[in-house]
Amino acid sequence: MQVAFILDSRCGLGTVFYLSCSSLPSAFMLLNMLVTFLPHGSYTLCRLIYIINICVGFLLIFSAECIFILRTFAVWERERKFVAFKIISIIAYLIPIFVCFGEFIPSVGECSIPGGIGHVDTKARSLVIAVYSLLVIGELETLVFVLYRTFRSHGGLKTKNRLIRGLVHHNLMYFSCSFAFSLGIILATAFFPFPVMHMIAETQVIVLSLLVTRMHRDFWRSDRVYCGNDGTDLSLSTFMAVTPDAHVSIGLV
Repeated sequence: MQVAFILDSRCGLGTVFYLSCSSLPSAFMLLNMLVTFLPHGSYTLCRLIYIINICVGFLLIFSAECIFILRTFAVWERERKFVAFKIISIIAYLIPIFVCFGEFIPSVGECSIPGGIGHVDTKARSLVIAVYSLLVIGELETLVFVLYRTFRSHGGLKTKNRLIRGLVHHNLMYFSCSFAFSLGIILATAFFPFPVMHMIAETQVIVLSLLVTRMHRDFWRSDRVYCGNDGTDLSLSTFMAVTPDAHVSIGLV
């Protein structure tokens, strides 16, 4: 199914994000296995693996979020003011997140192989809470914009637009899952040892990546069945906003 999806979809930003979400989880899990199962390793090697692990995890979450941002652009029919606002908003979220990452790495405690990082100081814990709070706020913003446009232009949750209904359902499911994990991470960071938070965070990355990959393949498959497999392009770079009276193709290349 994944091969057919890639071959039948138009190449674009969305396809790149999809490939990231579908292929990088294996590398992400491998990095965690190296820290856990290597018989021995230096402090430098442990920190290097953790830094790479953080970068890969960030790329996975960023790709998943961008897929939903592209869909939001489509729902808003790529209105220039809205697109400009969202781009500025994304930058406003990324800057403090990058700053937090930059300050987190020097703040971690001892790192050993096998075992990993067993302790972080209060500053590092505050940085983790700040990052996941920003993630929740950003996801909530995207969801609110999708719901606002749905109620304003498509008749609400009972809209006859099949794709809009599916899109809202996916957004609600993804946000609920991500919020539950992020809340767990924030609480674990505040009240439990670092390994507990780390385990929840690693699980969140894998689950959200697989979830968004499955959502988009199912979304594409259901549209092909509905359209009689006539070659309609519903790649991640093109969202077909189908209304009862018209077919509007909105490219997100």
